[in-house]
Amino acid sequence: MNTHNTLKIIFAALIASLMVSGCANRQGNTIDTHYMLAQGHAQGTTWHITYKSFDGEDLTPKFDSILKAFDFSISTYNKESLLTKINNNEDVALDEVITTVFQQSQRMYALTDGLFDPTCRPLVNAWGFGKHTDLRKPSQQELDSVLQFVGMDKVRIEGNRLVKDDPRLTLNFNANAQGYSVDLICDYLKANGYTDYLVEIGGETRAVGCNPYGDKWRIAIDSPIDGSTEQDREYNTVVHITGKSLCTSGDYRNFLKVDGKKYSHELNPKTGYPKDDSLLSVSIVTDLAIDGDALATAVMVMGMERGFQFLDSLPNAEGYFIYATSNGGFGVKTTKGF
Repeated sequence: MNTHNTLKIIFAALIASLMVSGCANRQGNTIDTHYMLAQGHAQGTTWHITYKSFDGEDLTPKFDSILKAFDFSISTYNKESLLTKINNNEDVALDEVITTVFQQSQRMYALTDGLFDPTCRPLVNAWGFGKHTDLRKPSQQELDSVLQFVGMDKVRIEGNRLVKDDPRLTLNFNANAQGYSVDLICDYLKANGYTDYLVEIGGETRAVGCNPYGDKWRIAIDSPIDGSTEQDREYNTVVHITGKSLCTSGDYRNFLKVDGKKYSHELNPKTGYPKDDSLLSVSIVTDLAIDGDALATAVMVMGMERGFQFLDSLPNAEGYFIYATSNGGFGVKTTKGF
């Protein structure tokens, strides 16, 4: 989600200091000094990974390698990436990353009745929410023109190639790829015997095992204040999780204002227009970050009432909804298992 500026979840004080508190309270107030923090930049954002390591090995180079390979596969900003070549209609074979993310996108497209749609990149650009584009309200004629080549039903995998019904169709997996990169890092850590770690990439997080105090990991969810930044954010709540991912989407940091009206960057791929609803942000708990990442985007497009009913009906997915109240404040609603 990060590259089109959807709201992300952040670490609560953990990143800089490891002062987290919150699995089974195995150690009380005693901090386990075997934990290490790796951090860096990838996918146009930052990443932070805290992990328990008895041998003190610095895994930063390995994480960098995994994320660099990921970028060369699925980034729309890397001119040499496989996805860029696909969007330019070059005849290239798919790799495992794009195949996995595309197939998950197809499932989410069906599950959300087409409201999760990675082919809506031309709509994003038409409104100016894409990179190197200026914010603007497009005409209905422009939107109608673009909508002709938007839709996951217009692209498919045949063999090891992506086949488009219209060569103008392009893909952008920003709404689920970052979550998948979190899952890939977690897969690496699990395969190499690590049992306690917190992975955050661009705000998408997944927690496994316990934090340095032997407790569940604590992750803060921002209050959706228009125009707020990472430097002046306020926290709405702190969530304690382990064995789960937590992904958030919101529209208060990336929006357009025309004649006093706010237009969200959360676009409905069926109409071409931004959502117009009281829902400000939704944070979703799922097993895999790729699923939470995609669901958060789709639920924002659905809006408060439909999005809540949809998420509450799903197994293994819970949500924390923050919405605008009539008096200018914030309201909170959670699904039954949150």
